[in-house]
Amino acid sequence: MTDLELRQALAELCGQRSDAEPVVTLYLDTHWSDEKQRERARVFVQESVKRAIDRHVGHPRRDAIARTLGRVAKAAGALIAEESERAPRGLAVFACEALKLWRVLTTSQPFRDELCLDGCPHLLQLARLADDVEPAIIAFVHAEGVHFYEVALGDIVNEAAVEPRAPGASGSEMHRVEGEERKQHLHRERTFRAAAQFLERLHERAPRAHIVLVGTGEVVAAFEKHLSERARHRVLARQPRPPGKGCWNGNGKRALVARAVDQIVAHERAAEAGAVEHAVGEALRGGMAVLGPEDVVLAVNERRVQRLILEEDFARSGWSCRNCGALGTTHGLSCSFCQGPLARVEALGEELIQRVLSEDGDVEVVAHTNRLHSYAGVAALLRQMRPRGLSGIEQPARPE
Repeated sequence: MTDLELRQALAELCGQRSDAEPVVTLYLDTHWSDEKQRERARVFVQESVKRAIDRHVGHPRRDAIARTLGRVAKAAGALIAEESERAPRGLAVFACEALKLWRVLTTSQPFRDELCLDGCPHLLQLARLADDVEPAIIAFVHAEGVHFYEVALGDIVNEAAVEPRAPGASGSEMHRVEGEERKQHLHRERTFRAAAQFLERLHERAPRAHIVLVGTGEVVAAFEKHLSERARHRVLARQPRPPGKGCWNGNGKRALVARAVDQIVAHERAAEAGAVEHAVGEALRGGMAVLGPEDVVLAVNERRVQRLILEEDFARSGWSCRNCGALGTTHGLSCSFCQGPLARVEALGEELIQRVLSEDGDVEVVAHTNRLHSYAGVAALLRQMRPRGLSGIEQPARPE
């Protein structure tokens, strides 16, 4: 699955909602090193499905729910039984018979095991994956040319090479004037120039991709000088050349990609900390950010959230108005906006993710930190400030 396919899946799933019949969400870690781990995955699915059916024994759509859960269990079982070395490391399934929803996603990155039934798909883990493992272009620069690997979600989706052509005869005059060393230098420069142009085209096609350069310091510097300023700005890391010949193939290639993915994830972790600090500082200055569940929920109701920042272990319930759709955090008797009847929302974080994504906002799922946890694990950067009345005093806003 490519980065674009993942983001398209998120966009499609965030619009799915069912009141009559719950949506089944399954995340499964399908990466294991022994049969005990494989068996644990199998037992997790079997027991989770059984508990889900038991919990919905009195539901008017019980039979449909049982059919959907059986189909999900069958899809998971097929992948659990697969023994190929290239088998996916993560499985995500979203299903609901009433919505005619059946979406199976496999990734090269593992998920945390989870099976849940709710009125909408649970997207936190999928959003975390999209945010953490950003696309990358790895350029392995060596004496024999440049090998390129396009990486999406930690897996190679395309590869190519720009290698030197055998130097052709360029006239007896050149052979008399240029020494062998100069010819080799010019030949390498032509190869690197062509490879740099190829990298620029790759990056135009995937402008969000980070660039990772691999090779000795000398050859990487010789190649990098041919890159545009924009491409150089996207260089995330420069890694030393691994030992051995042909280390851009076979197991060497996989190790190369794994190292690059580790650096991308580390970069994202640092960016997460920066995003939290920015949101907290902006909110405390009275700027374009809010902190804590109450203020974030209000901003989501008013469709003012540009980026939601949520801890991965955020666990809080809330309510949703059956009449106007507003969200709330305190369980009153009626909606504070329209006085309509309320429905309990068990996973408030998932509801916030759904609504922000459906408004073309961004979601940043971050690791548990004391800084954000001081504000109950949630913050938001805003598109605009709250509307003000003519007197300059902020007025209560109704959800649109």
